[in-house]
Amino acid sequence: MDNQTQKTPEYKVGKGKPPIDKQFGQPDGNPINKSGSWKKEDTPRFKLEQMMKLTEEELKEIIQDPNAPYFEKKLATCINKGRWKEIEGMMNQVYGFPKMVTDNKHTFEKVDEETLKKMAKAVLS
Repeated sequence: MDNQTQKTPEYKVGKGKPPIDKQFGQPDGNPINKSGSWKKEDTPRFKLEQMMKLTEEELKEIIQDPNAPYFEKKLATCINKGRWKEIEGMMNQVYGFPKMVTDNKHTFEKVDEETLKKMAKAVLS
């Protein structure tokens, strides 16, 4: 490191210029945060996809396991009992709602003037 510093005596630490030992590729540069990184296996999406592949017996084992995580027990119960609305809700939480297209071609041409006034009055009050 002393050689690098001696080669570039005009190098000044500042905005966009980190110390040489903290730069990309250096031992102290870009440390990996092992404790804060997430694992794909811990995500709800991964668990949901894996649970969908299980047999009925495997689902029952998860339901009866007192040490199984609550989310996995709940998901196994819903799949096993066919509670499709609850499963759909979980899937929407994990994947988001599917894309929906709406048709907005409404006009007020066929509504008479008196009805429009009543509607406007109701909105303003």
